[in-house]
Amino acid sequence: MGSTSINLPTIRLDTTLTDLYKLADPSTAHLRLGLVLCGVNSAIALTPSFPRNKKYLYQDSPFNNIPPSELKAVADATSNPHNGTSDLQRSIALKYLSLIPQRDAFIAGGPQTPTIFFNVQPGSAEQEAHDAREAEQTLAVLSPEQRPKLVFCSGPADISVRELGIERLAVKIMLDDLEKEGYPLVVDQETQWFLNSKAGLAESGLPTSRAEVVDVDGHVPVPALECCEVCKEGDQGKGGMKFIPAGCTGTRGRWVEKQMREIVENVEARKTPFVFKTQQTFGGAGTWVVNDEAKKRELVEELTDDETGVLRKLLSQVTVKNEQMKPGSVVLSEMVRDPVGDYGVTFLVGKGGEAHFLAASEQMINEDNAWIGSTINYARQEKLKEKFQGIMRQTAEWVGKRGYIGPVGIDILETKKIPEDEQLQKNGVSSADGERTAHYTVDLNVRTSGSLALPLLKGHFTSRGLTCASSFSTTVKGSRKEFMETWREAFESGRMLIMAWYEDKTSNGGEEVESIGDVVVGGKDEKDLQHLMKRVRESTEEVTF
Repeated sequence: MGSTSINLPTIRLDTTLTDLYKLADPSTAHLRLGLVLCGVNSAIALTPSFPRNKKYLYQDSPFNNIPPSELKAVADATSNPHNGTSDLQRSIALKYLSLIPQRDAFIAGGPQTPTIFFNVQPGSAEQEAHDAREAEQTLAVLSPEQRPKLVFCSGPADISVRELGIERLAVKIMLDDLEKEGYPLVVDQETQWFLNSKAGLAESGLPTSRAEVVDVDGHVPVPALECCEVCKEGDQGKGGMKFIPAGCTGTRGRWVEKQMREIVENVEARKTPFVFKTQQTFGGAGTWVVNDEAKKRELVEELTDDETGVLRKLLSQVTVKNEQMKPGSVVLSEMVRDPVGDYGVTFLVGKGGEAHFLAASEQMINEDNAWIGSTINYARQEKLKEKFQGIMRQTAEWVGKRGYIGPVGIDILETKKIPEDEQLQKNGVSSADGERTAHYTVDLNVRTSGSLALPLLKGHFTSRGLTCASSFSTTVKGSRKEFMETWREAFESGRMLIMAWYEDKTSNGGEEVESIGDVVVGGKDEKDLQHLMKRVRESTEEVTF
């Protein structure tokens, strides 16, 4: 199966995303579902046909870390479609337009479910064919009745909804152009964006650590060309992320300085330790753990730097079109002290707000607080279901009341110390393990999560005597075929499988091949799994988003 000579077993999932949406709302089960499962960037267009988000803001690593001058230079240079995309755009596009959607498409469902992909380099016949081959080869291991229909488009504005017969469109991340085109979305985009926001969680009443939300007053008051000479000069060019320069002497500068000052004053007044979060983060970006006064000073510098400051970049994107969503708000929350467990709980929310447990996995986070994978123990699922039943039910009711149906993931820290005010915790206190513990929701992902595939692969692994599994993203120097040859025995036995893969042959003038992938491995027990994961990681590098 596929282009290698390795004899891969056929994979049959326990259920699929399509089946789960039918379970969530049986009244619409007869309508044809389409899926858009890609990521998005608010700092820079991923391709000439995939513009940056201006309304639905997300703070990922490129948004937070790349200077606006560099982002603007890239945008100006690539505004002409004939110039192609930059190395920066391509590196982001490979992850957001291929790796992430392949991973979710793996569990999407059968040929009756159009799953939308966007080309990494639209207009290049060779590149478009390569995009298709990479996704098709990944999904070729699935049983034919669970293999989704792959549809490749140039950009979000180009989805042929009518021609494809799509009657409902489920979306992972909010895309501006989906709203402009008036597609038949399963969930309203502003609603889903709010449900994923950090301020939404902080003010939800769900079991989470005490937090303070610092809101922004209004929006950028006037366009750059109606402000000062510095703004007028800085606005020259074809596009890219708008940025109010530190030298602005007009109303824009006064507005952004006022908002920044209020946020910084709240940060400086806050006792350590605490956690600082921007409103919408992706892949762990936009979260700062502030353990002491030195870390607090570092945070203030990072937030306020004239050239790269996160606050100036973020506040510059608050417009009359998105201010009602409060995208510039920030959250300062108490640190969850002495956690004894770090879990990712995945479940389905039905139309009535009911929760259907799928799995509880343990999170893998690197030293930069970025998510890099999950581990599941299938033998512990019933006990973990009981442990998290209360917090799961409460979360499902909260998102369900706001019109959401579909998969949800909650990141939970568990502590042995019970808060003095148990009422604050509500269903966050559990005695499922014979010992009372407190559960804090530290993140809420109202969308398909990175670990969603693990419960759907339970039958595949347990039928082979494998009680544990893990998924993680990785970077490999070499091709898919070379990687699979290295781990031939694991692949042929079904112990290892690829959920997403993309070979990039353009690095170093096309002389080298570098691949990014999402891999799942199984183990007889946790020790066996960790041993295999260690061996794989020693020969690869992690991918962060």
